[in-house]
Order: sequence, then structure tokens, then C-alpha cells
Amino acid sequence: MKRHLPLLAACALMPSFSAFAESKPNIVFILSDDHAIQSIGCYGNKDIETPALDRLAAEGMRFEHALTPNSFCTPARAAVLTGKYSHKNGVTHLNQYFDGSQQTFPKLLQAAGYNTALFGKWHLLSQPTGFDHYCVMKMQGMPTNPTVFEPQHEWIPWSPKDQKSAFKGGRKLKGYNNDVMTTEALDWLKNRKSDKPFCLLLHPKPPHAPYNPAPPTYEEFLKDIEIPEPTTLLDDYKGRAPEAIAKQMSNNRLLLRPEYQELRKQLKKENPKITDKELTKAIYQIYIKEYYRLVKSVDDNVGRVLDYLKESGLDKNTIVVYTSDQGFALGEHGFYNKQWMYEPSLHQPLIVRYPGTIAPGSVNGSMVNHIDLAPTLLDLVGLPVPGDMQGHSLKPLLAGKSDKVRDAHYYHFYEHGKALPEMVGVRTATRKLIHYPGLPESHQWELFDLEKDPDEMNNLSSDPARAEEREALKERLRGLIREFEDPVELPKLGTSGTAKSTQGA
Repeated sequence: MKRHLPLLAACALMPSFSAFAESKPNIVFILSDDHAIQSIGCYGNKDIETPALDRLAAEGMRFEHALTPNSFCTPARAAVLTGKYSHKNGVTHLNQYFDGSQQTFPKLLQAAGYNTALFGKWHLLSQPTGFDHYCVMKMQGMPTNPTVFEPQHEWIPWSPKDQKSAFKGGRKLKGYNNDVMTTEALDWLKNRKSDKPFCLLLHPKPPHAPYNPAPPTYEEFLKDIEIPEPTTLLDDYKGRAPEAIAKQMSNNRLLLRPEYQELRKQLKKENPKITDKELTKAIYQIYIKEYYRLVKSVDDNVGRVLDYLKESGLDKNTIVVYTSDQGFALGEHGFYNKQWMYEPSLHQPLIVRYPGTIAPGSVNGSMVNHIDLAPTLLDLVGLPVPGDMQGHSLKPLLAGKSDKVRDAHYYHFYEHGKALPEMVGVRTATRKLIHYPGLPESHQWELFDLEKDPDEMNNLSSDPARAEEREALKERLRGLIREFEDPVELPKLGTSGTAKSTQGA
């Protein structure tokens, strides 16, 4: 089913500013970094309070299955901006240059008369385009006193060969990263001199690491509390893909995390007989409290934004979106990161408030995707959606006129060294099939029954009783690869790699 107008037709039908701008809704789009849904109250967390995000959900719609198409910061952000999968927007890997000349939803809003602005973490290397103003950290940004770059500053792209020169110049903000970036965004809102509708993108750095130093307000938060462990914390990966590289996974396993090297030494010195399981349990308590402190910072600053919108009266005509570039593992499977297709890292929060359109307290169970956000925002403000965007508009879901937009989710994570293998997979409402073409043959396939095994502990890919189901999912995956024109070559799946990417990888 083709949902969008062809690009040329969409541009031809673009309304003039004078006809379009009057009474059009504003947009506040908040994209945090590495925010796990299981750390938010409205998604079921009982360990900490997140009143601002819970309030947003109570006044809007919460999506239970918002899924990332490629769980790494740079590619996920490119997918959000363009409404396209990684192989189409040209950003497949971490720290990869984004072609700023291509179409993005801020550009289309700007062309239609919106005042557009961006604050926070950028992490796409190229100079931001499509924004009347920006105030961004080029890469991760420092936890305190971050250096930011604005249109008047020289822009030197970051590159692996010359990492230092990219950070010359700019302007240094004084204070904790998330607090001062939120202040900059609010100042822009308060002092803007335009009567145009606005689209404000706010990209908080937390809860992305580093977790220390924590925001000063939260240094003692949860200090003497023991946080319940996830049931899969001590997973041994038996029969599943991580088993093949368990000793290499410093990028994912709490036990091997480089930042906890000194902590491990200290714990071993205090208890020479400590086991790996005991180490993992001890490290988990440190990790989860550090992470939750940053979640509190995110929630408090979202609260500042919501409070200003209400105090100024802007809330009545402003679409507010809260999401993250991907989810995160909070100890599930002994993990602390996001580069797998398992449920904790595949899911990110998505909460949308739009008074008069979205019924307060709504919950939607459809599988939605980062590539849906651009067409949704364009559709909500009455702009045509270009035909080359690959996502669905979620407007019918938000208005309560439809229950779902897709029956299957396509995922493609690209290899980043041997400890972060390539994976291509499909998730349906009840099943998940993942293919790891670069792992040993014995660990190349995973099949999970999400109804009976929501923690994904039992790999059914070699179960003879599941052969028909496995083949049906393989065909479903091949169909998605064809539909989205992914040029991936997977001999074991039977894809030839003949589909062409418009941007290239």
C-alpha cells in the first residue's frame, strides 16, 4: 500500500506561508539518548519516579512498541530526521557523516514557514541544515560545561583522523549539560521574535554515559537503596548468539565494561574469591543507580519544558513528542548497552501529546518505528508527506481512528567490529527471527516466541517442530528486504544484494 504523494507532487502542493502558518500547531520534539522504557514510571518502573514523563503520557498517547530500526546513536538519529532506513539515508554506522543536503522533516517545515531550532546533542558530524537556529554539541558533549556550536561559529566536521580540531571554537556553557541545554532552548522559546509557528528539537545527552559525574542534585539519589535485579542478569547465553562472543563483549556485558575496570579490581581485592556472578551483581547496583540519576535529570528538565508551555499558554496548540534514539539494556542478559535486537534495546519510549486530537491517557500497541516520526509530524500539521519517506504517518493512531500501521518490524544493525556483529531481523507481534551472518554457523539464527518467552532465553531456531514457522519468518524477512530495497547480501537467507540504496552506505 502506497501511503504518500510522490516527492515532486508533494512540493508542488506545498501551501504558501500566508495560507499555511495561521493557527498551525507548534512542535516540541524531545529526543533523549539511550533511554530505556523500563526506567519510566508510565512504562511500569517502580524504583524511581518520573512525574514529567508520566504527566505527558497521562495527557497524551503512550506507545508500547516504538522500535528502532538500527540501535546506534548516529544511524537512529538519521532515521528520525529523514523518515528512511539507514541504507536509504546513507548513515549505517556510528560516527558516520550525514549528508545534510538531503530532505529532512525540519527542512520541509522550514520551507512551509515554520521557525525551526535545534538544541543539544547532534552526533551527525555534518553542519545542521534546515534550522533557523541551532545550539549543538557535535558529538557526545561533556557532562559539565559543554562546548556548543551555533550558526555564527566555524563548523569543522569531526573525523577519526582529526578528532581534536572539530572542537575548536564554539561557546562554552557553564553548568550541568542537560540543565544548561534546556535553559538555552527555553530562552530561545521565550525570546523568539517571530510570530511563525515553531518546531523546536531538544536533544538531551542523558541518560547516555558517562554516568559520573552525576548531576549535583542527584549525587545521593538511591545511595542506600538496593534495586531489584532483572531476572536475566546472570544469563549464560546458552544456545543463543552472544554465547559465541561472550568473552569479547566489553561493549555490552556489565562484567567486562571498561569503565568498571577499577571497580572490578577493588572488588577482587576486597574478596579474592569473588565469582563472576557476584561481580556482575555488585556492578549492577552501581550501574543502575548511576543510570537512574541521569533519568531523573531528563525527567526534571522535561518538566521545565512542559511547565513553560503551560505557563505561556503555548501548550494548547503545541504537539509534544518525547522519544529516544533507541532503548537500552538495564542489566537484562547481563548487558548495559543497546546494540542487539533483544526487546530492551529494540524498544524506545514514544509519548505524544496534542490537545484536541489525542485522547488523554491513550495507549497504543502497534509496532511503530523511528521512520514514522517524520511523516507523522508533517501529516499532523497539514503538509504532504513525500513519497520517498518509508515510514507511516501515525496520525490515524493518534486520533484513535486506527489500531496499527504495520504487522512486522524490520531491523538491520551493521557490524562494528567482531564484538558488535551484523544482525538482520524481523519482529512480529508474537515472534522474532534474527540472522547473524558474521557469526559461526552454529550461532547464526535465533527464533523467539515472544508470547511464551518474553525474556528471549529459549532459541527455537533449530527446533524441528518450528521448521514451518521459521521458514515463514524467513520469507517475511526477505519480503521486507525487498520492500525497503535494502542491498544487504545474505546468502543463508537467499538475498542477492541487488537492491540499490539511494544514498549508499
